[in-house]
Amino acid sequence: MNKLVLILFLISVVSLKSQQKLAFSFGESPQTLLLNPGAETNFRSHYGIPMLSDFSFDIGLTGFNLNDLFSNDSRAFKTRFEEVLNKINSTDYMSFNTKIDILNVGFRLNKKTYLSFGFYEELDFIGYAPKDFIELFYYGNEPFLNRSFSLSQVSLKGDFLGVLHAGISKKINEKLNVGARVKIYSSSINIESLNNSGTFSSSTSNENIIRQSLNNLNGQVRTSGIVDSDDEFIDSPGEYFSKTFLGSNMGLGLDFGLTYHFTSQLEFTASLLDIGFIRHSKNTKNFNIDGNYVLDGLNFEYDASSLSNYWQQVEQDFRDRVITEETQEAYTSWRPMKINAALKYSFGEKRDKTCYSKTHKQYYYNAIGFQIHNIMRPIKPQFSFTSFYEASLSKKIHTKFTHTINDYSSIIFGAATSLQLGKLSVFGGLDNLLGVADVSTANSIAFNFGFNIVID
Repeated sequence: MNKLVLILFLISVVSLKSQQKLAFSFGESPQTLLLNPGAETNFRSHYGIPMLSDFSFDIGLTGFNLNDLFSNDSRAFKTRFEEVLNKINSTDYMSFNTKIDILNVGFRLNKKTYLSFGFYEELDFIGYAPKDFIELFYYGNEPFLNRSFSLSQVSLKGDFLGVLHAGISKKINEKLNVGARVKIYSSSINIESLNNSGTFSSSTSNENIIRQSLNNLNGQVRTSGIVDSDDEFIDSPGEYFSKTFLGSNMGLGLDFGLTYHFTSQLEFTASLLDIGFIRHSKNTKNFNIDGNYVLDGLNFEYDASSLSNYWQQVEQDFRDRVITEETQEAYTSWRPMKINAALKYSFGEKRDKTCYSKTHKQYYYNAIGFQIHNIMRPIKPQFSFTSFYEASLSKKIHTKFTHTINDYSSIIFGAATSLQLGKLSVFGGLDNLLGVADVSTANSIAFNFGFNIVID
């Protein structure tokens, strides 16, 4: 039953996965403004359809896939699990990110300036595989005498928050367009365990068979939003969602972006997103551990008149030597900064388009290029390199085809399209087309979409 629940959960998550990098440098969609506030806009205004203007869900798993654990073959699950355990390392991770636009509006202030603002909710998580401790709990310590198990492998960070934002995109001259966006973060839930250190080891001892040693322990788990003022766990989903709009734990962030035309056909775009922090001062609950401890086993002494609780003695001895505490101290968490950049060369047949104020502009029907997408994470950055080809099938239909190399795979093929149906702009993208046929063998699958009213 536990396996079935796990399978159903993971499949349901993977089937909804998306990656917004498909929309980056794809200027026919208003979504690109959230990925690059310096993107050029060719319309007078846009109005996102609430809850549908931009939806994405992003999950990835490195080191193994579901089929490695749950393949339909004659091998025992124990055998498959041990093979997976041998494959993974401490830098493998599971991450996911989902974002939904509640409000998204933009309008042109003048010929050179475009303003946009809105509110979205975001859920972001990454957790690394603590291989040392998985092996320790699975095999026990007897096969690993004199080996040190590192606490530094325990690393995770999760956030559920709302983001109120406003941005500006300004045309400096015919070559350069720049933009910026200010964000007010409202954290509903935060949990993180970062920068832990210390080791656990087992060795033979003259005093007993095995000596257990905890050396230079320094670990912490920090949380906010999961307990109320009475230190009771919050079990109301409505309370979590209500805190995402100007809630109790607030923060500030900035986005920057630009678009630069070397020539009429060669274009460079780049952005820095979520340069910001959140200050957690309310409904915090933190757990800290610090110190050293050595256990040479238990010396049992039988006394019928006075029975001893040996485990209680060990627990008390541990607390006397190692600092373990719960606190409600305030702390600051940093948002995972994102770096995007793309170089695009346009070619082929030209097309004319009438934009705001009856301005006529020329575009090319085809383009090729590459882009990078990087998220700063606790242990190492999540880096993706994507090459792409864009083709306009008509003045109203635009497509983008991608090949991506990242931590998940080197053969990720994706596709995106942007349609203009009257004043309705529709954007949709699917990454990892090969993984759709069998999600159990895919380390990542991507999908995102948006519906906006666009006024030229």
